[in-house]
Amino acid sequence: MKTYRAERDIAAHPEAIAAIILNISELAEWNPALTATGTGDTVARVDHPYAVTLRAPGRARLTYVQSSTARIVWRVDVGGSVETGEWDLLPRGPVTRVTHTMSHTGALLAILGGGMTSVPTWRLDRLQARAEAADHERRRG
Repeated sequence: MKTYRAERDIAAHPEAIAAIILNISELAEWNPALTATGTGDTVARVDHPYAVTLRAPGRARLTYVQSSTARIVWRVDVGGSVETGEWDLLPRGPVTRVTHTMSHTGALLAILGGGMTSVPTWRLDRLQARAEAADHERRRG
């Protein structure tokens, strides 16, 4: 199993960040591994497999297996390989410490391994931009 991890302080509440991560219909807009989700669900249903299109070849299913404002876990199954994505959200005063860990098993993801090193950082870059922009708009209200 190969594991990649990044963390960052984001100037937004955990609830706002969790809402972005759980918005399966917009996930491909900020998650660089996805190209489409093909659903209108704005809040992902736990244990419901969603057909998604990845940059990696093959059919894929993304299933949220845990959902709270403190921790979100998903599982992506593609071509006999599995990515487990974990998001830990810890409030720290005016910011939330977000730790994103992804673990890969299986041959397909092993082949892509070297290209995956920066994915948690890219996801956090895009999540931060989206969360802080939404928080700024909310405050302007």
